[in-house]
Amino acid sequence: MRLCDPRRLCALFVSVFALALSASPAAAARKPAPPPPEITAFDMEPVDRLAAGNELFFRVEGTPSSRVTVRIGGVARTLVLQEVDDGQYEGSYVLRPNDRARAGSTASARLRRSGRTVTAALPRLAVAAAAPPARPAAPPPAISRFRATPIDKIEPGAELKFALEGTPGAKASLAIENVANNVPMRESSPGRYEGSYTIRRLDRIYSGMPIVATLEANGQAVRSNLGRSPMLVDAQPPTIRNLHPRDGEVVVPTGPVSISGTFEDRGGLGVDPSTVKVVVDGRDVTSNASITQDFFTYRSELPPGRYIADVSAKDAAGNAVRSAWSFVVEHPSPGAIGLPLEVTSHPPSAMVSAGRLQIRGRTAPNATVDVEVTGHAAVAGFIGVTQKLFSDRVTADRNGNFGFDVQRRIQIPGMRYEVELKASQGGQVKDTKLVLFQQQR
Repeated sequence: MRLCDPRRLCALFVSVFALALSASPAAAARKPAPPPPEITAFDMEPVDRLAAGNELFFRVEGTPSSRVTVRIGGVARTLVLQEVDDGQYEGSYVLRPNDRARAGSTASARLRRSGRTVTAALPRLAVAAAAPPARPAAPPPAISRFRATPIDKIEPGAELKFALEGTPGAKASLAIENVANNVPMRESSPGRYEGSYTIRRLDRIYSGMPIVATLEANGQAVRSNLGRSPMLVDAQPPTIRNLHPRDGEVVVPTGPVSISGTFEDRGGLGVDPSTVKVVVDGRDVTSNASITQDFFTYRSELPPGRYIADVSAKDAAGNAVRSAWSFVVEHPSPGAIGLPLEVTSHPPSAMVSAGRLQIRGRTAPNATVDVEVTGHAAVAGFIGVTQKLFSDRVTADRNGNFGFDVQRRIQIPGMRYEVELKASQGGQVKDTKLVLFQQQR
């Protein structure tokens, strides 16, 4: 047997290895760059007219696994489309009374993927032209009833159940605005369709939001909007918290006295601001107060004396709440004031913008101040999330000024920040609480 020359084998191995090294960069260089995203189709189902309560239905075809949104001329909200199949996106929007969409309004689609964006536009919203009715090949489907089963609380894991009655033997589905599209509904008996959706943690679902059922048969479709039909059974009244001044507190003001509090309606639809009434010492001051769904604030120069504050409100379901408490305003002579403590950067129940939260205050020179800041937010509808944002001890300077900054990792519109302060010096202690709200976007 003839053996191979080892020197020839070594030379062959070196040649092959060198060829592989030289080929690798060239192969890498020939790797094509990913294609840019694209929109291949953008259309809207024609509607009879553009009026409140009518549904606008959009379709977009383009690059799969992208984020697709639609802006409608005269509508402030941005519609987010759901990907119902690879590269096929659908979504609907129900016009509201304050929308200004007209026959000449435009619509634009925006598709974004991997940091790159493409757009497409409709020159005008599709309004069906009046034309003689065509002779239908078969009668169109009809919906006689569409309803939701009420639930006790809207929260992640809760199941929303829907029932539709209409033409038998059809295909039924439902869509929850900006949450889910094409949720199938099964025909449980002739003409009766049932479907359900389980709420996820980041879903923003509330009672009265647009939920549309679609029934398709004979090449035609009909839709029904759940509208204001409630899903939520709200039998619990709201509560009034964070009263300022507190019940029985003696206030030594250096300016206007702030009377404030916050509203909470956990598991409910929230307080109706139009039902809030603020009475101070028997005088209705509602018209001079700042009132939102989340809080009320009334500021006034108050002479010394004892005052009774009386606040009442109702939530959107009509459940009532009322709270009355008293406090004392004193204007003592100089030198008689105990350990002072006040926040100078924000009034009670103030709105704060996004970014770093900066709190400034005043107390006695060189006093220590213990600080704790907690954030309370509502996500997934009305589900409460609480997070401790800041806890520290700061020392006032020789003029009594102190301050601290709070980094907010989570910033949700409407988030409530509770700032608790406790000043200490020479055996004296003074505490106060400030409530702030994140601005709505």
